[in-house]
Amino acid sequence: MYLYSLSLQPPTAVNRAICGHFTGGKMEEICVARGRILELFKPNVTTRKLVSIFKQEVFGVVRKIVSFRLTGYTKDFIAVGSDSGRIVILEYAHESNCFVKVHQETYGKTGVRRTTPGDYVAGDPKGRAVMVGGIEKMKFVYILNRDSENKLTISSPLEAHKAHTILFDMIALDAGYDNPLFACIEVDFGEEDAPNSAISSGNYTKLLTLYEMDLGLNHVVRQHADPIDESAHMLIAVPGIPDGPGGVLVCSYNCVTYRKISHTELKCNFPVRYGSENEPLFVSCATTHTGKDFFFFILQSSKGDLYRVELKCTGELAHGLTVQYFDTVPPATSICITNNGFLFTASEFGNHGLYRFRSNWEDDKESPKTYSTNPLETMTCFHPRKLKNLVQTDDISNAALISQIKVEDLLGEGEPQIYALCGKSDRSLLRVFRHGLSTSERANSVMPGSPSGVWTLKKNYADKYDSYLVVSFSNTTLVLSIGDKVAEVPNSGFDSTQSTLHTGLLEDGSIMQVCANKIVHIKPNGKIVMWQTTGVIQYATSNERQLVVSLEGGELIYFELDSVNQLSEVEKKLSESEIVCLSIGAIPKGRQRCPFLAIGENDRTVKILSLDPESCLSRISIQTLPGPVQSICLVEMQDTNHPEELQLYLHVGLVNGVLLRTAVDSVTGALSDSRTRFLGTRPIQLLKAKINGEPGMIALSSKTWLCYNYMSKYMATPLTTEHFDFASNFSSEQCPEGIVGTRGGVLRIITPEHLGEVFSQTVVPLDYTPRKILVDSLTKNLLILQADHRCYTTEERANIRKKIIEEHPDADYEALTEREIGYPRAPSGKWASCLRILSPKDLKTQMLTEFTDNEVVLSMAFVSFTAYPGVTFLVLGSAKNFALHPRSCEAAYISLYKFTDGKNMSILYKMPVEDIPLAFLEFQGQMLVGVGSILRLYEIGKKRLLKKCENKNFSSPISSIVASQNRIFVSDISESIHVLKYKKDENQLYVFADDVLPRWITSFSLLDFDTIVGTDKFENVFVLRLPPGCDEEADEDPTASKFKWESGYLNGAAFKMEQICQYHIGDVATSIQKVRLSPGSSECLMYGTAMGALGVLVPFETREEVDFFIHFEMYLRLENISAVGRDHLSYRSYYVPVKDVVDGDLCEEYGRLSYKQQKLLSDELDRNPSEIIKKLEDMRNKIM
Repeated sequence: MYLYSLSLQPPTAVNRAICGHFTGGKMEEICVARGRILELFKPNVTTRKLVSIFKQEVFGVVRKIVSFRLTGYTKDFIAVGSDSGRIVILEYAHESNCFVKVHQETYGKTGVRRTTPGDYVAGDPKGRAVMVGGIEKMKFVYILNRDSENKLTISSPLEAHKAHTILFDMIALDAGYDNPLFACIEVDFGEEDAPNSAISSGNYTKLLTLYEMDLGLNHVVRQHADPIDESAHMLIAVPGIPDGPGGVLVCSYNCVTYRKISHTELKCNFPVRYGSENEPLFVSCATTHTGKDFFFFILQSSKGDLYRVELKCTGELAHGLTVQYFDTVPPATSICITNNGFLFTASEFGNHGLYRFRSNWEDDKESPKTYSTNPLETMTCFHPRKLKNLVQTDDISNAALISQIKVEDLLGEGEPQIYALCGKSDRSLLRVFRHGLSTSERANSVMPGSPSGVWTLKKNYADKYDSYLVVSFSNTTLVLSIGDKVAEVPNSGFDSTQSTLHTGLLEDGSIMQVCANKIVHIKPNGKIVMWQTTGVIQYATSNERQLVVSLEGGELIYFELDSVNQLSEVEKKLSESEIVCLSIGAIPKGRQRCPFLAIGENDRTVKILSLDPESCLSRISIQTLPGPVQSICLVEMQDTNHPEELQLYLHVGLVNGVLLRTAVDSVTGALSDSRTRFLGTRPIQLLKAKINGEPGMIALSSKTWLCYNYMSKYMATPLTTEHFDFASNFSSEQCPEGIVGTRGGVLRIITPEHLGEVFSQTVVPLDYTPRKILVDSLTKNLLILQADHRCYTTEERANIRKKIIEEHPDADYEALTEREIGYPRAPSGKWASCLRILSPKDLKTQMLTEFTDNEVVLSMAFVSFTAYPGVTFLVLGSAKNFALHPRSCEAAYISLYKFTDGKNMSILYKMPVEDIPLAFLEFQGQMLVGVGSILRLYEIGKKRLLKKCENKNFSSPISSIVASQNRIFVSDISESIHVLKYKKDENQLYVFADDVLPRWITSFSLLDFDTIVGTDKFENVFVLRLPPGCDEEADEDPTASKFKWESGYLNGAAFKMEQICQYHIGDVATSIQKVRLSPGSSECLMYGTAMGALGVLVPFETREEVDFFIHFEMYLRLENISAVGRDHLSYRSYYVPVKDVVDGDLCEEYGRLSYKQQKLLSDELDRNPSEIIKKLEDMRNKIM
């Protein structure tokens, strides 16, 4: 078995965000690190949205990124700390639209280790040095400079190690043009055998340590070390002269302290929420903003409250520190402020946010404020509120943390929906993913009949927005104006008594209307010129200077706009067959006409005709089609081989729902490189469109599809809306990039959103962290099990809030929802859990049951028993007063409910057991239960479950059970997967096979009778298969004594499963399932990850595919694509060598290479670049 791994949705969680002038423009961009992805955003000042410039897979783990700028440069560089064991300096390259390595210096081993630097990186504000450090001991400093060609240079590493030292934070101080200074929070834990060391005594002291990079002597000096509060956890550099006094802010529990050598210490408390006075407040992230004559800091607490910190100073002397409550936003991992007034928050869970500062934010005098002159014992309290100083303008989807996915078609749409449990605590969500782009409806209107066509027109070609909407019916035409109000246009010049076949705008501002028996040419001055036909016009196509019509019998008539702006007949031709469709492309830049016309005929052919005056309407090339043609479209789009160039493509929509895309040579008109894609069950109608400001196409079938280029990639994606019968581009001030379409007698205007994404999302808020999801097979209802540690129940939270309001009344606070302000923190050992039943149709809650008395439900399953045929039972596993470490509980229960109508539960009994039941499975009319580390078989009784047999040979708690016939596959927490057999005659469960590696399993699924696929906590996915013949050998031993008493080898079972495939994903996969994502697509394995990614593993179908992609991947590895210097083979073999899995994400990086690199690589494979890109598209199209 060989698999092809491909990411459908990249990781959405952000572990670090920075801002800077990376592209060299005036406005700052935002660079985010998403684990193994670097992405660059640019805030659009007009729309106030974040626009993605590019995404870049680095094939490594990005641990820290910082920006810096050399003096005199106009753009910033990025220093990256990763798992590659190298410091990497990145620079944005305009020509390739990605980050490229400027320098790469090796300093240690690969991987994420305590002593290997990379967790902490700090860059000098003047761009003179970079320090990189590890969690323990090791720190290096690199000197940055410029050579004679003004290019960045980097020195050899200078050591700043300190043995027996743990590093908590590191920053670069603003020392002006003095020697660079770096500040660290350190703890010296000493020798283990030293009597007074921290590691032996348990008493430790945190130190604020300053390291000076002496540029003159070329070495690093540990200049200063002062003890600080033991709760100190974050450092913030204070701007130096001329903006500020320099120094550092030290954040510790409940206060922030200003520290500077030979300067008085300034300390100021944080305002805290009412009800949280006794809880420690710590800072999770911070940012600094420097203006022309001011600077300030924005700090965020772990609850999401933002604080504005100001330092009053005169020259180098600071004389006051203030902290003011600013606003409350969701807790973030990183925040940053751009120079054009935007605040970006990378949320831990839930969507990331983009906020704009209100114009009067500096005049906020009412918010609680504390001063460094106040006594530290005094406490200032406040109520969180709705946004006052900020306005949210955009959000970016963040699906982290996905705890489980369920892929099923519960709505009968023909394609499955992906139900993903995401988030944590008050930021928990159920996200429903569907293949396609999401849309927002801007207008909906009922028409007087069923339209037969719809078009939009501008007044002039240079206009930005459309002015007219033309709707054709069977015997009339309606012309509407587009503006603040839509109204019928009187005296439009259109023949309103006939149906319109085609209309278009000419370059002189005139409009043409093509009817069945005439062509109406409406001049800008209102003059109308008509051209009557001798036959019936069936089809027409045009651009700004050319018009072609086809009449019954196959006659073609070609018109051009002449020197006096009249439509003049140029040529006529009688076609060999009946014409069923035709299309003409846009006029290339610098040309007077489009040189080609495409016609589709009823003999299943498409022909390219010349429009050159010397050979007008003569055939240039022909393509035979696999089915009858419905429509064709000539569109000039970005060339996938040469992204900087445009390529003319012929798109052919067939009656059977297949779309063909063929390249047309711009000189000869020859057809080449044909690609196919199945779009739907209805005949395809094709229409030109402008998508994201570039030429694109709308394809109408059983769904409405958009075909466009995004980040140098060709994409064909359906819209998650009702399909249209007719559609056209729509552009107005209120809707700059929309689509107008009709279905039946309804006209709708929609706007596609989130271009470039594969899935649209519907979101349902949940109360607690979702743990498990089940589907009721009868009603298709969703059962979601939710549980949270250190959380109060709904009733308890309501009482706490009521008490706070009674003591400190505030109407605005009372109006806030819990999701806006977060849940209060409960003590350790306190649990809240509930069971929610949702209808998949409207996603509304049918039933919600909350568990009380500190009982947490951790597992559930549907089971049926032989004694009760036709009755479905819901079984829940719960624990009372559950403690995580050490793992213990006061009591554990198995609760059995009779489940009826998809939403009604009646309890039969609740049976105590000796350990927490984490896994259930119906098995041969009985029930298998993982009770702690015991696998037990139960039969139903009248008052309790009856124990039939058990196996106690598991070393850790059982987490999941899957069965096939009489085989039972069991995963425990830390010892991988075990295969058991149940001998009914002897009533015994015995293990006959297991894995050779002790994997920490997160999820696994059965592929066939012998094969399983699983994922573990170390970011691996693997396929295991039982050795042939093991089943027969087990059956030959009727007493099963061989498997009961013989330990086999490696202290395990007698048989070991063979490893078929192995692959490191680079993210913790929490759920995996065998699915088919669309009708006619290949079966694949779909997984969801902790960082919100969705990916698939699809099997290769032929040996030729396997050979090609293995060699293709091998050659791509030689290109050293990783932007962080990580070896690709080593990365995909992080813990276990990669085996029989091809990295599709690496293969798709081929499109980012220059054409010269593409050509060299394709020559090695005896292919051309077009063939390789076609194969990559085919692999993606196999999936959906």
